[in-house]
Amino acid sequence: AVHEARRCEAEAEAAAELTFAPRINAVEGVSSRLKVATEPDSYLERVRQHMALRDHVAACMREAEAENQMRECTFTPRTREPPAYIVRMARSMAVARASRPAAPPARPGWR
Repeated sequence: AVHEARRCEAEAEAAAELTFAPRINAVEGVSSRLKVATEPDSYLERVRQHMALRDHVAACMREAEAENQMRECTFTPRTREPPAYIVRMARSMAVARASRPAAPPARPGWR
């Protein structure tokens, strides 16, 4: 207890020798961007809004970049409609395939 009292006295004497006190200038119209001291309850909401805005801007930039890259793609294949008899054959094959029962799963041949 004696050592603690001496130590406290020594710290008080050392602090008394310190004469520097910073001068803080108050400037009108300048405030904290975080506003933690004036609006502590809305800080997290403002952070969320900022992150959402940043994500939206990044998505817009990605979309614009993809659109710009697609602008360079000019190939469009020329296709023709198949003849009517080919279309009829494809339809009949699809109907026949749908009406056929599914094949049972094959047993492994190694048994």
